[in-house]
Amino acid sequence: MVSAVLNVKIDEAVKEKLRHYAEVNNENLSTATEKLLLLALESTSEAELSEDDIDSQHTEEENASPLTAKEIKALRKLLKKKK
Repeated sequence: MVSAVLNVKIDEAVKEKLRHYAEVNNENLSTATEKLLLLALESTSEAELSEDDIDSQHTEEENASPLTAKEIKALRKLLKKKK
């Protein structure tokens, strides 16, 4: 495994909880952070989300059709007027 450095800004209270977790589990801060990040990422990827979990407002995007040649010409004309 190749190690990489990750600098992040977190709340001081979170850092203290992390430090306490590392101390209780006889780990250093780096090892504890990596372990907890991996657990969080694995649980996120395994979580089954329904469409309702993602879109609580039940909105849908409309598929817009591409502009016609006539509409493109009209847009170009408007843009030229602004210059």
